[in-house]
Amino acid sequence: MPRTICKKTKTPYLRGLLAFIPSLLLALLYSALIALIGTHLRGALIALPVWTALLWYAFWKWNLLRFTGFLAVVPVSVLAFEIIRTLIHPPIYAYDAKVLDCSHYKPGLLAYVPKKDRSIPDGRGWGLKGVLIGKDGFRADPATGEENPKRCDLVLIGDSMIFGSGLPYSDTLRPALASVGADACVFGVSGNMPLDYLATLRYVEKRIEKEGHIAIYLYAYNDFVGLSKYLRRRIRAFSASFERLTKLVVYFDLWRQTTYTRGLFRKKRKDAHSLPLWELKIRSGDILKFYYSRDPKIYNSPSRLNIQQRATLKSFFEDLRQIIRDRTWRVSIVFIPDTPEMMVNFARKNSKYQHLDQRRIDALKMCQEVWPSCEDLGPYLYKGTLTEGKNPYFIDNRHFSAFGTRLVAEHYVRIAQKTLRESAAN
Repeated sequence: MPRTICKKTKTPYLRGLLAFIPSLLLALLYSALIALIGTHLRGALIALPVWTALLWYAFWKWNLLRFTGFLAVVPVSVLAFEIIRTLIHPPIYAYDAKVLDCSHYKPGLLAYVPKKDRSIPDGRGWGLKGVLIGKDGFRADPATGEENPKRCDLVLIGDSMIFGSGLPYSDTLRPALASVGADACVFGVSGNMPLDYLATLRYVEKRIEKEGHIAIYLYAYNDFVGLSKYLRRRIRAFSASFERLTKLVVYFDLWRQTTYTRGLFRKKRKDAHSLPLWELKIRSGDILKFYYSRDPKIYNSPSRLNIQQRATLKSFFEDLRQIIRDRTWRVSIVFIPDTPEMMVNFARKNSKYQHLDQRRIDALKMCQEVWPSCEDLGPYLYKGTLTEGKNPYFIDNRHFSAFGTRLVAEHYVRIAQKTLRESAAN
């Protein structure tokens, strides 16, 4: 009798334990499928324990373990298709060449492969075939191999606007700065955000001279992020202790964004050249051309910075202050306006630049309250465009053209000289 009781009580628990392993494996497959379809990877991570619990309960309660193979058909088929497709056509993306904390690139050659051949004047932003990354992890001259100097007195840090996305090296910031007499170090990494700029500064800090001038560029289009995203980047920067796992997760996140399945479930962006082409006759009488989705005279200002975005900026300033507290560097924060704000000024033929983006206005005010040198690139960019009558952007995307990059270089030299005079006066 005791044996019978023992047998009856142990069997369900043993069956439940055996059902857990296939339920976990099947949950991994369905979570990976969700990752291909969903917007954020965290959706798949949340789904994993939910799927595991539901499948485990179903296998244990209703004895459905024999149907595991049938349940795995869909996710296995989709994932197998995507893996085979990747092996045949390996995806190429710049983020794969970044180090874990996004402070710089891995040395080597980065290939940018355009979907279509762009031949429209000033639309070169999509036609660049290759970019050389120097030994220091930043952009270098592919013709000569020349890279940033070993020691840096003048420093620029930012995202793709500073990297020179879409521009051949000869039109990027370092050559542009050299043309106005400044031998500067340009540390731009595409796709970066405020916390990443601090990681870049930490990475290059030993190269910067004691009295060096540093400009950190914040872009109004995508740098005013919430605190949660800022903190997620911070966690990733401190993940060296489990680097392999982190790299695996990051690689999977990047890979899923290149899959055919994800493309089916994502809203496709309109090709820039399918949008209306606007010819804006500016105050100087010159004509600027832009592909744009709506009338550039109409401007809907983004909402003011919310609590989360303000907290992010505050954290950025505090972290920056900690980095430079024992240094004698002169650090300027420069705000780059978003393209629609510039366009509406062109379209309305304003004599002077009108500040319309409330986010940037709030951020600049916050900066001025806590930082000695806060600059706004907008007025200088606008004045230079009116004076020379050239387009500071590509005709088909937000990035700076060769002319716009030259204006950024000239502006940088001015603020570096200004801070030097102010430092000497004090």
